[in-house]
Amino acid sequence: MAASEGSVGAVFAALLRLMRTYPGLLALSIATGVASAALALAPHLAVAYAVVELLGPVPDWRNILAAGLAAAAAVVLRHALFGVSTASSHIVAFSCLYDLRIAIAERLARVPLGFFDGRSKGQIRSTLLTDIDSLEDGIAHLVPETSAAVVTPVVAFAIMLLIDWRLGILALLPTVLGIALMGRLMAQSETATRRHFALMARLNEAATEMADGLTTVRAFNQDGQAVRRAKSVFRDEVRLSDEWIRAAVVPGTTAQVILSSHLLFVGPAGLLMVAGGLIPFSTLAAFLFVAAGMNDLFAAIQGIAHRVGRQAQILERIEALRRAELLAEPSPGKAISDSSVTFDRVSFSYGTRCVIDDVSFSVAPGKSVALVGPSGSGKSTIAKLVARFHDAASGTVSIGGTRVQDCASDRLHAHIGIVFQDVFLFGGTIAENIRLGRIDATDEEVRAAAKAARADVFIDRLPQGFRTHVGERGYGLSGGERQRISIARAILKNAPILILDEATSFADAENEALVQEAVAEAARGKTLIVIAHRLYTITHVDEIVVLDRGRIAERGSHEALLGLGGLYARMWRAQEKTRHLAHGPREAAQ
Repeated sequence: MAASEGSVGAVFAALLRLMRTYPGLLALSIATGVASAALALAPHLAVAYAVVELLGPVPDWRNILAAGLAAAAAVVLRHALFGVSTASSHIVAFSCLYDLRIAIAERLARVPLGFFDGRSKGQIRSTLLTDIDSLEDGIAHLVPETSAAVVTPVVAFAIMLLIDWRLGILALLPTVLGIALMGRLMAQSETATRRHFALMARLNEAATEMADGLTTVRAFNQDGQAVRRAKSVFRDEVRLSDEWIRAAVVPGTTAQVILSSHLLFVGPAGLLMVAGGLIPFSTLAAFLFVAAGMNDLFAAIQGIAHRVGRQAQILERIEALRRAELLAEPSPGKAISDSSVTFDRVSFSYGTRCVIDDVSFSVAPGKSVALVGPSGSGKSTIAKLVARFHDAASGTVSIGGTRVQDCASDRLHAHIGIVFQDVFLFGGTIAENIRLGRIDATDEEVRAAAKAARADVFIDRLPQGFRTHVGERGYGLSGGERQRISIARAILKNAPILILDEATSFADAENEALVQEAVAEAARGKTLIVIAHRLYTITHVDEIVVLDRGRIAERGSHEALLGLGGLYARMWRAQEKTRHLAHGPREAAQ
């Protein structure tokens, strides 16, 4: 579907490939659109015929009346065909947009998360919503309308050549020259069009960022700065528009004059030919009426050129998502024998930045390991490698003795439950959000999972209980409440491996005990990998792996690591000091 060159042919080829799933409706739309455009010349032909009859020796009024009635019927038929063309092209368009969104969504669900590292959510959202919506113009209008716009002048020129080939060639010359100038102008505008859409992407990103971070912006009194960023993009767009207008005004005006001047060439030449006895006046009159049927060819070409450039940029951005590289799927995938997790000399980088460097550890079935260390030491990346959100650059990540790359994604993810630090809730009911863990779960099972996650109490207090709708990302619920819903998902899924990524990070002092109880319930009998900053929450695990700058610095039990007096011991002392400082004022107040 690539149309990166922005040429007219490349854009139309890409649009036609999108529509090939609906060949019957596409053919109907183009055929009826072309026929409708051809019939637009009927009134001009009728007038031309009437002029010839009236200037003849004995006008045949019956023939003139028949020509008029035929022209009237052609006008009615033209509009009927145009309606059929428009209706069928819109059916194709909306069907294609639906197919395209589904295809891209399915593809994005199977790409490595590294694909999103260099792309903002605003850009992806803009492509999925705005850009695909904008394809409606290309599919529903541009293809059939361009077919019609090409047919009308071609038919008109053919008729003019039949009337008088000399006048036909004379009318054709300025049209060819004007179209050549327009083509050159289109080629020059490609860079400006790319800059325009890049600016629109920046503006969309700034608007999305401002909306998502409105609370932070207002809290720090930085709404003026956010507005200034948007104004900066607007100023850049104005400068680009000014530059483009200055560069295009002369060639654009020249092309417009030439494309609209065929009658200026034909009129005087035709009168000279009549005066010289080369053609009768009736022939010239008929020719001029047919030539007038070409209307404003410049307006049609200019409108199509602008829309083709816009569609080229849209198709290029959509293509980047449609061609996103997928995680390789094994065929057939291997089975997973148990819930053990093994890292064998694993390394991984984000671009040129090494995040995991030669890491090796294992977790036996039903055992637990905690990953701790300073921010940026690679803890969350290890969790993502277990779930194969990324593939390791080197080394092996295995589950039950099977490399994660050798296991089909659906089978792999069936073995893993994850509670993320940043809990995402969809814009639906609480029951629907919990049921994400197992879509076929009954209401009783959903309630049991919520109870095990210590979430049923606050859910029952909500206006509609489990049928309460929560906004996007769970707005209206506290951080601890969202985390307990996420834990309920994991309990409902009941996967043999559980990954907890800072599962208590948003819990306040009052709710932390409830979240800890929920975590303990979710982890019962599971192979557990815990990522934690609050070290007192993981003192009970079987082994603690201490990471520093992507490498394993220490490992062992809580007591053993304290005895070493290394990084873990320093982190523990710092956190204990902070906890005592935090508890002191509370105890004094009591």
